[in-house]
Amino acid sequence: VMEVQQVQASARPLWYICAGMGTQWAGMGRSLMQLQDFRESILRSDAALKDTGLVVSRLLMEADDTTFEDTINAFVGLTSIQIALIDLLNKVGLQPDGIVGHSAGELACGYADGSLGHSEAILAAYWRGRCVKEAKLPPGGMAAVGLTWEECMAKCPQGVVPACHNAERTITISGPQEAIRKFVSELKDQGVFAREVHTAGVAFHSYFMAAIAPNLLAALKKVITEPLQRSPRWVSTSIPQSAWDSPLALYSSAEYYVNNLVSPVLFKEGLS
Repeated sequence: VMEVQQVQASARPLWYICAGMGTQWAGMGRSLMQLQDFRESILRSDAALKDTGLVVSRLLMEADDTTFEDTINAFVGLTSIQIALIDLLNKVGLQPDGIVGHSAGELACGYADGSLGHSEAILAAYWRGRCVKEAKLPPGGMAAVGLTWEECMAKCPQGVVPACHNAERTITISGPQEAIRKFVSELKDQGVFAREVHTAGVAFHSYFMAAIAPNLLAALKKVITEPLQRSPRWVSTSIPQSAWDSPLALYSSAEYYVNNLVSPVLFKEGLS
């Protein structure tokens, strides 16, 4: 016989974790469009993007395997879906106790945090994609590898850098496309997990991104004209904890999102 006693249910903390580039796939968001609140949020994204010629509702409904090879489509698609999911959760009365994002996922963090408006977030995603696309960077690549950050620093060949600290032994490396492919092949031969990530031929969070920073900053300053303060709920993964009190870390600003693109992703540190 087991005696069960009623316990007072305590509220459980709710965290939003917002994904970045590499998680996109043809068909994402399509079935969710049947949900009225989700669809209405996507249509608000359409309205925000009206001057760009991009219709995100059509993009999601008609996507094929090549659609998200375009950096603009990938960033706008991912951000619009995350905004719509946040709107959906908000509608059913949920509010996050904590928020953390990976790379471009920090745009959705800003929206969930209330320090970035809907149109600001979706237009920031658009300009992030457009500035990358127009920069005509040399072919780049990224790969997930089963090494520690320190092992990556020691093993990575010339030009390849550790870019995203996802977990203790899961690092995303970034660099020239050919160098990434060769290194992935070498790691596989050594029995180390290594897999290329779909990033539309761009080496995000590497030294290549510095060339994009001035144009992206100018574009985002037109979008985010009056930056709001970030709330303590939002744990930054683009600024090290030692600099969380710095002016850059305090605001959901154009500077914050440019820094996000050019800096390593400290996701493991943020989760910790």
